[in-house]
Amino acid sequence: MPVFLGVARHLRSLHPVPTLSSTTIDHTPGPDVRDFPSEIADTWRRLSVIDIGSNSVRLVVFEGLVRAPLPIFNERVLCGIGRDLAKTNLLHEGGVELALSTIERFVTISGEICAGLPDAVATAAVREAHNGADFVRRIRERCGLEVRVLSGTEEARLSALGAMSAIPDADGVMGDLGGGSLELVVLNAGEIGESVTLPLGALRLMGLSPQKQIEAIDHAIEGVPWLKDLKHRTIYAVGGAWRSLARIHMAQRDYPLRIVHQYQLSRSETNTLVGVISGLSPDSMSRIEGVNKRRLESLPGAAAVLSRLLRRVRPGKVMFLAGGLREGLLQENLPNHIRDEDPLISQCRAFAIRESRFGDVGDELARWMAPLFKGESELHGRLRLASCLVSDVAWRAHPSYRAAQAFEEVFRAPVVGVDHEGRAFMAISIYARYKGTADEPVTALASTLIDSSDAERAKLVGVCLRLGLTLSGGAAGLLSRTRLGRDDETVTLRMRREDAHLYIELIERRLASVARCLGLVPKFAYLDV
Repeated sequence: MPVFLGVARHLRSLHPVPTLSSTTIDHTPGPDVRDFPSEIADTWRRLSVIDIGSNSVRLVVFEGLVRAPLPIFNERVLCGIGRDLAKTNLLHEGGVELALSTIERFVTISGEICAGLPDAVATAAVREAHNGADFVRRIRERCGLEVRVLSGTEEARLSALGAMSAIPDADGVMGDLGGGSLELVVLNAGEIGESVTLPLGALRLMGLSPQKQIEAIDHAIEGVPWLKDLKHRTIYAVGGAWRSLARIHMAQRDYPLRIVHQYQLSRSETNTLVGVISGLSPDSMSRIEGVNKRRLESLPGAAAVLSRLLRRVRPGKVMFLAGGLREGLLQENLPNHIRDEDPLISQCRAFAIRESRFGDVGDELARWMAPLFKGESELHGRLRLASCLVSDVAWRAHPSYRAAQAFEEVFRAPVVGVDHEGRAFMAISIYARYKGTADEPVTALASTLIDSSDAERAKLVGVCLRLGLTLSGGAAGLLSRTRLGRDDETVTLRMRREDAHLYIELIERRLASVARCLGLVPKFAYLDV
């Protein structure tokens, strides 16, 4: 069991830690983590965010202030405080009461799980409503929580940071559709460009006829001249309503991986989807499965916004993202050297340190097998390293189920910085690491997401891992005393003479598996030959 899990009960008895933002009220400081081992101190500083949106209120508790932390708690309540905003300029009374009780509960939960007082932010509905300031006051008095009301510019910037936390080199335009507003931000290969906030929230559009929705949307986006300069680039779609559209599309096509993050559609596929949703009657909408019933009524408006945005931008593709404002709040607090880390590799490395039997030996494995992958692309090298870092993922599982469990954990892991094709590559690699093959029913669904050459490459990574981990026993340093290489005819494992006793029949068989993947002959030799 990871050592940091052993202090959970102890931490609950201590004071909560300071919060992300200096805008929250003073709180008793937490324990001095210098008293704990470094592997605990680096991971136990849990951080929580409450996002008070026009449609929903959400609490996310992150595992720590690291490059791509896992959310250890994530709950949303659809309060709809912005439901009446377009008509009355006031927050919905029933929604406000539900939001207050929800926030009070969230504050209690955050404290009980050692995340301290949350960093709370509010967006379009609260900043625009005549009674928004009163709502903020009631939160402060009832919950002891200061709420930062974001400007449209701040909201757009934070949403862009959240998108780039998952895709550092994002290039196109990020659209974050909430209940009360639409934030559009240009992303130039990971740099934030022009931005705008438009009054096109999904709740605002609900009371309008389809024609009136189109008129309102076109009037707003036609006032953004730089949108027409983004042709053939990517629209990064953020927001719960747009994610619901992606889930509907996945269900329609029986997609093998039901993870919305980095799900991609071509412009024509997206046009077909939003065209169907926009034209559904309320009765037809009610029969859609897999989407929260309270979310369904806002989907036609959300589809209309995306449809008109496609018409204006004419992107090459649409990519749906899970990250946004809340992840952006975390990113703005990261030191630059941590923010610059690769999110996938950072998460995989953290896993290796915390969960593997022998710590982080992934880099050593990746270097050791590298001579067999000369000329590989940067992407393939990155996926190979990530696979090496998580290669001990299933050591706790029963041996009879290890390969299948490892495949499932990697294929559906809550990681960012990797698209669905990359997930398939890694999952096939790890299956082969445990099983020695990847041509089995378990991997069939993942194989549909990548081409056959990438599937073969993934299998090669896996059998190299199988050889390397068997040879070294997973211990750091031993592989560095050996060399793996290839030429036009052979795959050769070279070892020192004093280590010859490590070359047993099992190693011989696994070296042969590597050679078979390459269509070459296995060979053993001494390093001094």
